[in-house]
Amino acid sequence: MKKSNLFIGSILLFLFLVVAVAPTQAASATIVLTNPPPNGVLELAVGESYTFEVEVTSDEEFIWAMALRDVEFPGRGIYFNDHDIVHHDTSATLYLTVTGKNPTDDLPNGMNQAAVVVGVRYQGGVMVFERFDFGVAVTP
Repeated sequence: MKKSNLFIGSILLFLFLVVAVAPTQAASATIVLTNPPPNGVLELAVGESYTFEVEVTSDEEFIWAMALRDVEFPGRGIYFNDHDIVHHDTSATLYLTVTGKNPTDDLPNGMNQAAVVVGVRYQGGVMVFERFDFGVAVTP
């Protein structure tokens, strides 16, 4: 009798620990770039800026939502502000600004390929990502 109670107790403890430690699944996360460049190409003059706006909505609270930039030729033709982040919420508006630094006519296709990358992290380590690719052509 004692062995069977110990066995049943061990199984119940194991099941409790598995449920308590299992990562929670995000019910849903929607990430939308509200102002993408027309035809996937952003045209800027040197010194001109453009701010990307990303809307994040979720059914459950996230730990953080963050927008970062990715550039094929860093430092050539354009520069971005660093990043934008929002903590502990169910919705967020994130902003990234790109500025024309110098002409991109010496780059392939006359533009620098770039992206806005957005990640949302939930409790338990679950993450959702979205990437928005585009080209940036800078003229003098």
